[in-house]
Formats: sequence, C-alpha cells, structure tokens
Amino acid sequence: MNVIKLLIFTALVGLSALMTGQTLAHTDAGLKWANGISAENLSGLLHVLAADSMEGRETGKEGQRKAASYIANRFETLGLQPLQGSYFQKVPLRTSALKGGVIGLKGEKLLYRDQWVPYPGIEVSTLQGDAVFIGFGLQNVELEWDDYAGVDVEGRIVVMMSSVPEGMEEKGRRVLADSLGASAVVMVVDDFATTRSRMVPWLERERMTLDVDRKGEGTDIPTILMSMETLLRLTGWKSKEVIQKKWAKRKLKETNFGSFEMSLARMDNRVEATNVWGFLPGSDSTLSDEIVVLTSHYDHVGVDKEGLIYNGADDDGSGTVSLLENAKAWMAAADSGAGPRRSVLFMAFVGEEKGLLGSEWYSDHPAFPLEDHVCDLNMDMVGRFDEAHADDDRYVYLIGGDKLSSDLHSISEAVNEKHIGLSLDYTFNAPDDPNRFYYRSDHYNFAKHNIPVIFYFSGVHEDYHGPGDTPDKIRYPKMAEIGRLVFLTSWEIANRDEKLAVDKVNDFPSNRR
Repeated sequence: MNVIKLLIFTALVGLSALMTGQTLAHTDAGLKWANGISAENLSGLLHVLAADSMEGRETGKEGQRKAASYIANRFETLGLQPLQGSYFQKVPLRTSALKGGVIGLKGEKLLYRDQWVPYPGIEVSTLQGDAVFIGFGLQNVELEWDDYAGVDVEGRIVVMMSSVPEGMEEKGRRVLADSLGASAVVMVVDDFATTRSRMVPWLERERMTLDVDRKGEGTDIPTILMSMETLLRLTGWKSKEVIQKKWAKRKLKETNFGSFEMSLARMDNRVEATNVWGFLPGSDSTLSDEIVVLTSHYDHVGVDKEGLIYNGADDDGSGTVSLLENAKAWMAAADSGAGPRRSVLFMAFVGEEKGLLGSEWYSDHPAFPLEDHVCDLNMDMVGRFDEAHADDDRYVYLIGGDKLSSDLHSISEAVNEKHIGLSLDYTFNAPDDPNRFYYRSDHYNFAKHNIPVIFYFSGVHEDYHGPGDTPDKIRYPKMAEIGRLVFLTSWEIANRDEKLAVDKVNDFPSNRR
C-alpha cells in the first residue's frame, strides 16, 4: 500500500470510528446485560414453548392459550408491569367458512361452484340490487376510453369481463368500481374451471379475521367470479369476441340485466384470543412517555387433520424466546438501577399466521398514543439458516430499518459493527423483492403508521410451516447473537437524548388495507 493510499485508508478508518462513536453514546453500559442473553437460556425456553404440549399454538385453540399463559407468567416473574390491569390484551376474532350459495339473475338460479364463486375475502352473506354490464370496467383518459360513460352505477352490481383490450391496465378496476359507487362486482372469467380449482379450496377453508365492522374501509368491494359460458347463455350473446367488438362501438344491446340476488351459506363463529404484553417504565420523566417496542408473534399453525403437531420452533418460537431473553436482560439492568430512560414495551402477538391480526388490533387499539411509539424491533424466524447461507451462521436479514428513519438504520449498523459483527443482509429490503417480507410480519402494522421498524429474520428453510420445525434444529448461538443485537439497539434508542427522526418516506407500495 503506497503512502497516499495509507493516509486515505487511515482517515476513513478514523472517520468511521468517529461516526460510530457519535452514533453510539450508551451501548458500552449495556454490554453486561446483553451478554446475559445466552444460547443455553434460549434453548431451555424454546423447548417449553415449542413442545408438543403446546399443540402448535394455533390462534384460538387451547395450545395458543397455554402459550399465552406461559409468556405472561414469564413477564410477571421478571417483574414487568401489566397494562390496563392485565398481561393480556384481548383480541376479538371471528372464523368463517363458506358452505355454498346461490345467485338469482335474469330469472335463473346460478349454482355455486358450477357457474360462479365469490372472490376470496368476501365479507357479506347477501347481495341484492340491479346488475348492469359495463364492458371491461375501464377508464383511460389518454386512450379516450370510458366504460362508465353514460352509465349510472351508484348502488348497482357491475358486470365486467376479466380480460382487457391490448395495452390496457387490468389492475385497479375493482377500486374504480368502488369509487364510482358500485355495490358489487361480477367479473366474467374466460377459464372458469381453472379459476374454480384455485379458489374453492381457499374459499371453503376456515378463515379468521378481526371481529370488527369494516364497512366503509378500504376497497374490499364484494366480488363474484362468473363463467363466460354462463354470461353467454343468459344474454344470448354469441361469443366473447363478439361482445368485445360490439361493446367497443357501444352497439351491444340489453346491457341492463335487472335484479341480482346472492345468498351465501357460511358458518361463522366468534373466537377470543390474546396478545401478551409487559411494560418497563422509563426512568427519565422527560422521556418516559416515549415507547420503544420489542415484538414477536407466538402463534403457529397448530395440528393437522392426522394429528401431526407443527411445533413452530423457528416460526416464531425463536423470536418469542428471544423477546423473553431481551425482557430478562432489560429487567436485570433495571433492577441494578440502570433502567431505560424511555419506556420499553414487550409484546408477543397472536394471529400473525392468520393475517397479522394481533398486531393490527394493537395498532388500532394501542396502550399508548401511536405518536409516542419510537420504533418496533420485530423478531420473526431468527433461529435457522436458508440456502443462501448454508455455510454461514453469522448473518441476519434486516428489513425496513432504513425506510422511515435514517437514525434507526445508522444505530443498527453502528451497534453491529462495534459489538456483534454479524453479516447484515439487506436482500429482502429491496422495494422490488418478490417475497414482500416487509408486509408479512407484525412490524408492518407499526410501519403503516409511520413508526420506524426493523424486522430481524433468518430466512425461509425446508421446514417452514412443516412438522420438521422443531427445537433440535435451532442454531442457538446464532439466535443469541441476534438477540444481543436487538437488545443493544433498543438500549441505544431507549437511552439517547433525541427521539429517532422520522425523516424518510416509506417507498413500499401498500398491499393491505
């Protein structure tokens, strides 16, 4: 290395050290308790939480309730405070399964499965109103195309073809129909047999949602998928090609279909489940109203029809026991008089596997004002390795840390560089990542409210959602290192003078309500 290169290298090293020192003012004081997060302790906890006796921890089942009690007892034993008089936040849920249905249109009864199926996620059991055909359901100013021109769809069921003319965008048509006041959409599909084979198994399985009235929220307009053959028979129109040609010239006759009625047979049940929370109040009266949140989800997928238990050791037993070890480390510090300046909230969510339901409920019914939540550090599947790291235990995927707060990203990087030394993999942090992991764990329900997040993740493996996800396959030393990274990151955030800046715009397009 020549002299100039040596000087440049020395300057860069010095600058890096200076920046790290400026970013981290408190972590050295937390090392004593971070090092108490051990592989041995994690193993002991996980062999309880992911035991057969927990029955796979499926939301709403007895195993989930056992797991919730275990976590709450740990919080209480550690000395964390309950909130609202309890370690449990009740989460109202309902299950629903479709059993059949019938549609009345143009004087005929159309049978479920044979001629139509509802679009997944349909919430209503009945629909009634006038039906009108509106071609492709498109509006395109540049192409001077408007299928809604001269048609009043307010309160009506709109019937449209699923395929669109070449060069047109087929997405967003349900949203458009909803915005124009339509009460429901009937989408006429070309290959109904394939559509039905994909939809029916999903539709008829039990679906769990929050037991809340979603009327007026989002764009979940009731949608029916109907076969092209059925449309042609009901109308007497000759073919799809004829429909397209005549509709383009507005020469298609009898587009008002008259009365439409639908009735779905569904079985609904109410279920109550619980998030589990424990609270460590901050010691600084000027900062204690600000909340640093550490999270995991403790539910899994339960027991299959043959009685095989899916233990969910990695998903997300690993994150949950890491949460417990973080709580233990924080309480040890607090008991020694070195508690956090800001408050720390530990939350184990229920219903993640059913659609992030527990965290959605919390974000809609928070224990503290959402604006007081500084960040969420979420641990989900942190105990194994994936194919991309087959020979490397010392890595972790980080997702979301730079999306809302440059402070959070800088602190995370500095903590790891100074104290842990893991390889930080940002592969799944890319906005165009097809896996869309940013939306697939509980941190999302904080990020959507502009609360900075980091999702700690080790990747998907061959036992994901399978019976082989057992405690004996967990890499406990790896888990302990990730747990220490989370602890020291939360330590710095909880003790620094300034609240994390929210100075960036989330660049992920939302795919949820």
